[in-house]
Amino acid sequence: MLDNSLIRLGLSTLLAAIPIAVWLFITLKQGPSSKKIALMVFGFGCITAPALLGLQVVWEGKTALILALIPIVGLSILIVDSYAKKAILAILFILGIASNYLEKIKWIWTIKIPQFNLQSAIDSNASSYITATILSLLLFVILEENIKLYVMRTIDRKTLYISKINDAMIYAIAAALGFSFVENIYYLYSLWPTISTGELVTMYVFRGIFTTAAHMTYSGIFGYYYGIGKFSMVINQQNLIAGDHDRISQIISKIFNIPPSEAFRQKMVLKGLFIAMTMHFSINFMLQLQMDYGIQILLPIVILTNIGMYLFLQYLMDRKAGHLILLVDPSTKKRSTMVKKDEDVVIELMTMWLKDQKYVDVIHICERLLERDPDNNVVKMFKAKAMDEMDEKNIYKKVLGTIIKTNDDLSSSDKSIISKYVSQNETQKKTQKTPEPKKEPQNEQQKPPIAQKKDILENLTGEGTFKL
Repeated sequence: MLDNSLIRLGLSTLLAAIPIAVWLFITLKQGPSSKKIALMVFGFGCITAPALLGLQVVWEGKTALILALIPIVGLSILIVDSYAKKAILAILFILGIASNYLEKIKWIWTIKIPQFNLQSAIDSNASSYITATILSLLLFVILEENIKLYVMRTIDRKTLYISKINDAMIYAIAAALGFSFVENIYYLYSLWPTISTGELVTMYVFRGIFTTAAHMTYSGIFGYYYGIGKFSMVINQQNLIAGDHDRISQIISKIFNIPPSEAFRQKMVLKGLFIAMTMHFSINFMLQLQMDYGIQILLPIVILTNIGMYLFLQYLMDRKAGHLILLVDPSTKKRSTMVKKDEDVVIELMTMWLKDQKYVDVIHICERLLERDPDNNVVKMFKAKAMDEMDEKNIYKKVLGTIIKTNDDLSSSDKSIISKYVSQNETQKKTQKTPEPKKEPQNEQQKPPIAQKKDILENLTGEGTFKL
């Protein structure tokens, strides 16, 4: 039965689909903005693996140029937005296929692609087997991760496709699952007739669980940094307020004469790509050494590393900052009731509290400020950062992690917990030795800066909202 290539391909596809379906369900369960877009990205990811295989065929040379152009033009039809461009590409696509059958234009198939086999160049010029292995692995790691980057840029051509940092991570994971799905089909189809049933099962389990999870992790962590770069304007603004100056972004901005936020975005994308390629290469290199030299200790190291990377990916996806919807439709954005000068003062005060680890105070004031300015992305980022920094066992994190609009929205238990925290703060401050009170300033302008900030804060958030 396995001698029939179609049956073997069908069985390989079915078996490869089982672990991918489980991973895809787990990924989509974490809530992307659009499951349809995530599935579309998965489809694009499925195309990337044949593209790399096709590239290896092209490397051998003597391949008709039209044979390489037809799938590229076909894929471009799906990507471009303009109907005029779609029509032109469709005509070229039809002519390309028809050129194999029409005698008058059949000569197009005689135009061959020049040979540029990088793999052969590495094998023939490398000074040792280890050097050849390293260069070969680097070559394919760079190709794989960059083609996934291309998928991300393609689906991100419309801003609303990625509205949260977690969206970028989930879409990157979906692309990786598509790539892994087709790759697993290829391995099952190729190796099934040549290895024993036990070896086939071992390979299937390892690739279905660990290799697929590794692809997800590489792409997911890249997606995290891509998402940070996506919202570079907001994050860069927050960093400036907090006094964090990114020297690398400043250098990139000056060299390429681009805005600081764009320099920060490019830095984050390149950083994510570099981390993904480094992890991918490290895992592949250890597996290659284990296969070539029988270093058995490397296999459990690879498995434990994969588990650790996946847990780190889940940690990134659970962070509050990743769930913020940072893109707001200008037509629906509410105008702030806060004066810009007062807002700057309050944010400066929040920065001080964040550095002093007063996370509950930061979260509480952010809730009040968002009542007045619900679309303030910088305030949202401060709240998310405070939530991420708090200890998971902190009871206030569980209470204040919910969306609180007014005191009336709080349950009696929530109020008592917050009141208890406030009273504890007051008791601690009373027990501390306080300096002799100074004479009150005669007017508002003569008050010290910290007193002015507290007055502004009390006016903005309501009398008796919380005590400091």
